[in-house]
Amino acid sequence: MKIITLSLISIVVLLCFSPLASALSIVAKEEAPYVGNELPNQGLSIEIINTAFQRAGYKTNFVFETWPRTYEGALIGIYDVIGSIWRNKEREKDFVFSDPYLFHEIKFIKRKADTEIKFNNLDDLKGLIIGTLKNYAYRDDFTKSRNIIKLQQNHLIQNLLFLTQENIDMTLGDIRKIHYEINKYMKSNIKKLEILPQALSKRGTHIAVSKSNPAHAEIIVKFNKALESMKSDGTYDAIIKKHDKSSIVIL
Repeated sequence: MKIITLSLISIVVLLCFSPLASALSIVAKEEAPYVGNELPNQGLSIEIINTAFQRAGYKTNFVFETWPRTYEGALIGIYDVIGSIWRNKEREKDFVFSDPYLFHEIKFIKRKADTEIKFNNLDDLKGLIIGTLKNYAYRDDFTKSRNIIKLQQNHLIQNLLFLTQENIDMTLGDIRKIHYEINKYMKSNIKKLEILPQALSKRGTHIAVSKSNPAHAEIIVKFNKALESMKSDGTYDAIIKKHDKSSIVIL
């Protein structure tokens, strides 16, 4: 009986310190239509992440913060996982990253009436006034180009309004974000705008775990495995189709 009792105690102790024993705290900056309390299932990104972690055997707890608090909180261990982050060499010093679970296409949008405006390469943008966002990670050559006139704003909706008011020639952004903003705030302008087919850039978004977290490798491996399983059985595509159906508009 003593041996059985000790064995049971050992199992309980191990479970208490297992990463599966308590909910993973996942932090992210609110950004519709990907992350947000007011969105269906808290947004496209959150539903993908939550489904993957549940399939991997984890419970989850989501927290929404500003980007500085998101990054710093995960870095020092207040949170277990950053739910949405772009990968670069600087961040790789402190974090391990999952496989990309979504891809963001950054495209230009213009007024349909301006038929002469096109985009195939940066030379096509010379002399145009482009609405951009402050501190946004665009393609480096676009950001550094002095041949393109860039008018910075804090929010995409400001640039979209400036575009309809003919204060700028074009703006750009993540295509799902553009569709969401127009669908929510500017439906009367749908037929007046056009998204250009050529993307400026395409980047993957990841989850990330601080290297200071003892379970960082296990969390990432289990997430990647569950994500691959979701893609194989159609769950992943079904989630994307459901969210895109509610926010995509025809331009």
